[in-house]
Amino acid sequence: MVRKAIILTVILFFCGFISFISVNGTDDFYGRSQVQNITYKLPDSWRATLSEKQFRLLEISLESNSDFSVILFSNIQGTADQNIQRWINQFQVDESTIDTDKYTLDDKTISVVELYGTYEVPNMLNRNATKELKENYGLLGGVVEFGNSIYFVKAVGRKDDIKQNKLNFNDFVNSISLK
Repeated sequence: MVRKAIILTVILFFCGFISFISVNGTDDFYGRSQVQNITYKLPDSWRATLSEKQFRLLEISLESNSDFSVILFSNIQGTADQNIQRWINQFQVDESTIDTDKYTLDDKTISVVELYGTYEVPNMLNRNATKELKENYGLLGGVVEFGNSIYFVKAVGRKDDIKQNKLNFNDFVNSISLK
């Protein structure tokens, strides 16, 4: 009798689990979130909000409110290389210290860049305005390319915050998948 009860409990558990997956998909189960037609896994120490700004999908900050921000874009102009070069040009940095890489993961090609120096904060409203300079800053940039779509991830912040979040950034970029 006890054996039958255990078998029945196991069967009901698996039926419930399969029902949960069929209704919710595996994203909730694996802690993934969705924005537009992509899913991603956000690191525990990051906080994301949907952006209302053009081309921006998410604006991400640290739970600690440090001077660190990540922006996830889509549908902006240019190729992966052009955008990475634009990000590099926002810094005063020795070109030999810029670290770039490009690799394929599953169904996507990922290009990344890491650099440290003086950040020239871009002013999109008035490009002729005096540049605000922030010393000891860093950038982590990632471009995720699928067959017909491309997503850009840009993290800027204090050098220490960038270095401490490099693994989280890489995990985030690598987690981006088409829905």
